[in-house]
Amino acid sequence: MKVLLAVDDSSYSERATMTLKALGLPSQTEVTVMTVVPEHNFLGDISLHMFRGTAAARQRAHKTQEERAAELLKGPVEMLRGNGSQVEGLVCLGRPAEEILNKAREIGARLIVIGAKGEGDSPRFPLGGVAQKVMKYAEASVLLAREKTTNIRRVLVATDGSKYSDEAIEFLLDLPLHPKSEVFVVTAMQSWNPALVRAFTRDWKTDQQILRDLQRSEEERAQILVTETKKRFKEKGYEASTMVLKGEPAEEILGAAETLNPNLIALGAKGLTGIEAFLLGSIAQRVARFSSYSVLIGRAQGKQK
Repeated sequence: MKVLLAVDDSSYSERATMTLKALGLPSQTEVTVMTVVPEHNFLGDISLHMFRGTAAARQRAHKTQEERAAELLKGPVEMLRGNGSQVEGLVCLGRPAEEILNKAREIGARLIVIGAKGEGDSPRFPLGGVAQKVMKYAEASVLLAREKTTNIRRVLVATDGSKYSDEAIEFLLDLPLHPKSEVFVVTAMQSWNPALVRAFTRDWKTDQQILRDLQRSEEERAQILVTETKKRFKEKGYEASTMVLKGEPAEEILGAAETLNPNLIALGAKGLTGIEAFLLGSIAQRVARFSSYSVLIGRAQGKQK
């Protein structure tokens, strides 16, 4: 497995490193820890670097930046090497989100790990600008770290049977999680969401009967789905339980998380109704943006062994 950890000088990068270590990566996992020295271009390909004095002064400034960036990598690299992973550090210059996405694609990363916020992000916003771009455009699965954690013992898995949620599940099953980990498998029945259920006919009684039949059918499917997923985790030796939620999926998942207090929420980048042209589904976006917990967003395209 190949993993890309993106760090900067923020406290969220420390949380990202701790979360990645807590996952208990399989032995021989290849981890690239990268940091990006920001360099933004303006109209006419003008950059701030051009205004940093003479060529010699610019070269000295650039060298100083690289040295500071290399120093920043030492902590995360040493922490992750203790897990038995193959770890290397990398310093890049450019636009952070673009460099992270390009490097992940280049190395064939199955997972990108990044702090939910970065250095300089406003505390008013729940998700940082770089994290949002990486979450939206990555081809690999993305883990957005929010909390400091040394053990991942409680995982909330939200599934709808799509290939995207299945990748999140497969990723977790590939990890040697703590043997006493608890996995909470949930799914949300959208037939209970008033915003999605409209009048089917002009006859109220007929509409109510159709709605009851729809809800009964969806509940049967939901029970099968969570039971099958629960079985997969129990076969790996984990404690697993199920819950069928009723309502708008993102709200229900976030509500369940507040009740269950997991170390990690895992869900697919898109659901069964996700249009392929869309890079990220609305449910994943809302959960990632408003969750108080770290979030793993599964993408089937990023599956690399």
